[in-house]
This record gives sequence, structure tokens and C-alpha cells, in this order.
Amino acid sequence: MISWWVIWLVIAIIMLIIEAVTTGLATLWFAVGAIVAMIMDLCGAPLAAQIIVMAVVSIVSFALCMIWVRPKLETLRKKNVQRTNADRLIGREGVVIVPLNGTEGKGQVKVDGQIWSAKADTDIAEGIKVVVRSIEGVKLVVEIAS
Repeated sequence: MISWWVIWLVIAIIMLIIEAVTTGLATLWFAVGAIVAMIMDLCGAPLAAQIIVMAVVSIVSFALCMIWVRPKLETLRKKNVQRTNADRLIGREGVVIVPLNGTEGKGQVKVDGQIWSAKADTDIAEGIKVVVRSIEGVKLVVEIAS
């Protein structure tokens, strides 16, 4: 019969392979738990203890990651996002060059030297300064600058 430490090692390897494929911190906890259970088997611990410790270590690893590691990774990931193309315009000021009709969603603004189709919740006259709040399709959503 195969020793339990070999089974725990195989479980850990399978979980690490799945983790490498998914890259979402999905099965890493089970790999950590399986490695701890494998070490316990090598030290002579009974199978019941190995299973309990594997489950506890997996749950604790998962909890620590959700509470501490994952939020830090998300913060790092968001910091490295660079705006490209049109989304750089969000928050920028522009000037209405064709009056904006709030009900029809028509009009144009000039932002950073470029002319864009735009819409607003209210009518805005030509020459009024506006701020880009978002982008819907190819239209800038603007409001009067304060």
C-alpha cells in the first residue's frame, strides 16, 4: 500500500497545478494543508490527526489570505493600472462647442484639443465649461464645471 505522505504529496502537487492554471488563489490553501499533513505523516502522526490538521490549516490559510493577502494584492493591481485612450479624459474640463440637448443626448465638447460627441442630463449652451464624468460608448457624459 502507498504511504499517506505520498498521497498528501500528490494532492499538494495537483492543487499547485490547478493554482498555476487558474491564477486566482483558488486551491493554494489545500496545497498548504496537504504539505502540513504530509509532514505530520512523516513524523508518525495518526491519519485522523493528519486529516483534521489538513482541514484546519487549509481553512486558516484561506481566511488569512482573504483578510490580509488578497486586499494587498488588489491594491497593488489597481495601482499599476494605467489609463489609456479615452478614459484619460474622465475628470478633465472641456468646453461645449455644439449645445448639449439633455433630452436627446446630442451635442459636442472640445476636451484636450479634441472634439467629442457628448451628452448631459440638462441642456448646456455653447461656450460653457464642462467636466467629463464618464464615457458611454463613444460619447462623453459631462456636467457643468463648478
